[in-house]
Amino acid sequence: MSLRHTWPVIIVRSAFLVPTFLIGCLFIVFTQVVGLYVFQHNAPSRQAMINITKTHFVILITFMTSLINPTKIAITLDKSVPNPQQFTVDNGGHLHTSFKPNSIFISNHQIYTDWLFLWFLNYTSRLSDYIYIVLKDLSSIPVLGYGMKNYNFLFLSRKWEKDKIKLTNQLLEIDANARGVGPANGVTLVSTTNTNKIREWPKTNQPSKIWPYQLILFPEGTVPSDRTTKKSREYIQANGHEPMKHVLLPRIRGLYLALKKLQNTLEVVYDITIAYSNLKETEYGEDVFSLKRYYLKGYGPERINYYVRCFSIKDIPLGDEEDVDDISPEALKKFEQWLLNVWYEKDELMSNFYKLGHWDKPNDPTVVGDFKLRNQIEIVLPYLSGITALLLLRLVYKLIRGMF
Repeated sequence: MSLRHTWPVIIVRSAFLVPTFLIGCLFIVFTQVVGLYVFQHNAPSRQAMINITKTHFVILITFMTSLINPTKIAITLDKSVPNPQQFTVDNGGHLHTSFKPNSIFISNHQIYTDWLFLWFLNYTSRLSDYIYIVLKDLSSIPVLGYGMKNYNFLFLSRKWEKDKIKLTNQLLEIDANARGVGPANGVTLVSTTNTNKIREWPKTNQPSKIWPYQLILFPEGTVPSDRTTKKSREYIQANGHEPMKHVLLPRIRGLYLALKKLQNTLEVVYDITIAYSNLKETEYGEDVFSLKRYYLKGYGPERINYYVRCFSIKDIPLGDEEDVDDISPEALKKFEQWLLNVWYEKDELMSNFYKLGHWDKPNDPTVVGDFKLRNQIEIVLPYLSGITALLLLRLVYKLIRGMF
């Protein structure tokens, strides 16, 4: 047993990291609360402040995660990925990537921290400010939920009629901000349709005031388990599709909606295939690397392996309809087949990885770096506003005491 898995180390590590994380989250939310008040009449500054706290959060959780379980990240690039020469590793083992802004990241889902590592990939491209994540509703979690609502993360309730309107409005807002004509620049709504409560923003562009986005979405909707794998395979069989061994059947509507509502600003779709080293073909990632085992006991993957492909929006069959519920059966079938093909190719990649320990893509370049901050001093950033406020309070207290 490695030393970091022993109970004395677990206790000492937890005694340091739990307060570090909780205080960091409180200070990040404190920054948001103060910023929202100070910049309540200055929309661009307000948005910039929220974006900064996004990077502060990924810095905080990367620092914690890398201390608990140091790991490597290996990125293999398909020939479709632009600028592969700009994906590098420096002498310190730090990854430097060149993902494009205004992108959607789709991926198979293995464990509940997949989103963190994809956020980290964007951090290595200096795009962590612009992250939006589609995930189940976590808004009720104290402190964290409030912070994520300020990030405008796209929460799902699993009820499509409710989710569709909310997702549509959030996606249209993200698109408007990416064109410089959204609420991030203080622009007001053009109209709200009374029939379906869909908000409309100006159709123009203000390229000097744009706010990019990086949207992370897991079309499978959940992680593999006995229950979800069985359900996926039953649905595949009932619909006459070829079986999938290592991935779940992707859901269509959420991704289709995102692609349609962002198509005016969307540059590329990155298809990410994730495989974790020291995870066997017969195991489920969420059993081996559960949140408890990962963050309490320090059991994490030795290496996180990514195979990255890239699709231009013009190469994805979306049809002419604007509403996912209005799409013709023929157009929906084309999009469904495109997504299924992507997932069957992903399943084959996973099969290769489990058999060989790699993707079996010898001609595709691979970079391997550490999962860690660019500079450890960055961990100070999430705490700066809180520390500054405490120092000011102490100064005021001393001044008041001195007066009396």
